[in-house]
Amino acid sequence: MRPSAMRMPYLIAAILVAAAAPASGSGKAPARWATGTPLIGEAVARTQWDMAENRTQCGPLALLSDGGVRGKARPAAFGGGWAVAFDLPGVRSAYGFAGTGLLPQDAQASGWQRERLMQQWPHMRDLNALPGPAFAGYGVVGAEPYPADNRAGKGLHSLAYMRIEGQRCTYNVWSRISRAHLETLLDNLRLLR
Repeated sequence: MRPSAMRMPYLIAAILVAAAAPASGSGKAPARWATGTPLIGEAVARTQWDMAENRTQCGPLALLSDGGVRGKARPAAFGGGWAVAFDLPGVRSAYGFAGTGLLPQDAQASGWQRERLMQQWPHMRDLNALPGPAFAGYGVVGAEPYPADNRAGKGLHSLAYMRIEGQRCTYNVWSRISRAHLETLLDNLRLLR
C-alpha cells in the first residue's frame, strides 16, 4: 500500500474533527441551528439569563419548536433565576420555561434527582435531545395526575420539573394548553451554552 493511501483515513478523521469543533471566540454554542434561524425564545432567554443570579449553574434554554402555537415571548419574573413566558391572545403565560433559583437539594447527583422526581410527579419522561441524563417529572400543578375525565390535560396548567446533566438547577416548564403540548415543549428544549 502506498504511504499516501495509508494516511488518508487520518486526514479524513482530522477534517471531521475540525468541522465538528466549535469556532473560537465566546465559547457559546452557535445561536443558529441547521435552519439558520434562532431558536424560539432564544433572545429573551439569553437576556434574562445574563442578569440571573443562577447563571453560572443554570444554563439558558430555547425551543426548537413550540408545536406551532407561536406565542409571543417575553421575560418573566422568577426569583433568583430567569424565565421566558409565551403569551397568546387572551392567555398570559400560556406556556414557558424557567431556570429556577438554587436550592440545597439541587446539588444532589442525577440518580437522586430522578428518584426525587419519580416520587413527586405522576409522569416521567427522558429527554434524549439534552445532555444526559436529562429527564422530567410532570403532571398538573401541585404534582397531581391528569384527571380521568381529562387525561389530555386540555386547558389545565401542566407543569414539569426538569433536570439536565451538568446543570445544577431544577428547570420548570409549563403549558396551559395541554399535556401533549407540554410534552412537545420538553422534547424541543435545547441548552444554549
